[in-house]
Amino acid sequence: MVENPETFEDEERKNVLWLLDSFIDQVNSMRKFLGGVAISAIIMTPFALMLSVFLITHPSFFAILEKEDQFGLMLLTLLILIIVISSILFITGLLQYRKIKSWYKNYQEYRRITDDIDKKISEKFDFDD
Repeated sequence: MVENPETFEDEERKNVLWLLDSFIDQVNSMRKFLGGVAISAIIMTPFALMLSVFLITHPSFFAILEKEDQFGLMLLTLLILIIVISSILFITGLLQYRKIKSWYKNYQEYRRITDDIDKKISEKFDFDD
């Protein structure tokens, strides 16, 4: 039995729209988690940066570098890596926070528009919720 092509396209379109709506809802539900990750990156990385800079600029640090060849070199390498990675993580956290904030604003607008459209359709065809 062959289906009506128009019906098939309508069903496929409904499925795509449903998938898109469910994807948007999933991303919105993850918003709090992603916001928490961004905020923790913004808060924690300055502490790592300050501690690393404090250790590198401390007068005893150079004494350790001179006294302990390999340990001092490894410590310096690790502190420089911490500074670089923390700086990248801090910038990434700021950018992610801004994106999430923008996403949420757009999501709220999308939900408002879809609710308005649903309400107009319900009123036009006298549907009960």
